[in-house]
Amino acid sequence: MGMIGYLKQISTESLEGIIAGNMNIAEFIYSNESESNSLDLDKAWHAIHFLLNESAWEGQHPFYNVILGGIELGDDLGYGPARYLTSEEVKEVALSLSNLNENELKNRFSPEKMKELDIYPSIDWAEQGDLEYVFSYYEELKKYYIEASEKNSAMLLYIS
Repeated sequence: MGMIGYLKQISTESLEGIIAGNMNIAEFIYSNESESNSLDLDKAWHAIHFLLNESAWEGQHPFYNVILGGIELGDDLGYGPARYLTSEEVKEVALSLSNLNENELKNRFSPEKMKELDIYPSIDWAEQGDLEYVFSYYEELKKYYIEASEKNSAMLLYIS
């Protein structure tokens, strides 16, 4: 199975309830009715972070927030606790992704550097289709952030 990255839209009210301790974050994340609001990034999450930040684990605001940013919330879900972005931070990410030159982003795809930095899932990254795999998930991520921004949603980020 491996480490799968997820994004989950959440209303500001529900997020405030989780922060206040009135709702359990794991129950919210894994409830059937909230699954329709989540995006599965499969194992492309780390490569997307690398392309946006040119780093394995570090990054610059707002692109760091896309995958690994946010404020930790709740217990460990398998690979650390979930993190959240406010609706304002989601809007900032969505705008930044919308303004990003995708050709420039594609030019950052470097199998050698990705292998050197041990970008998960630690594959060669030089196989035919690897760039397309990562970019198909990037396109979904971009649409998802834009949709969340339009709905004034906050975002949960987690790896499970």
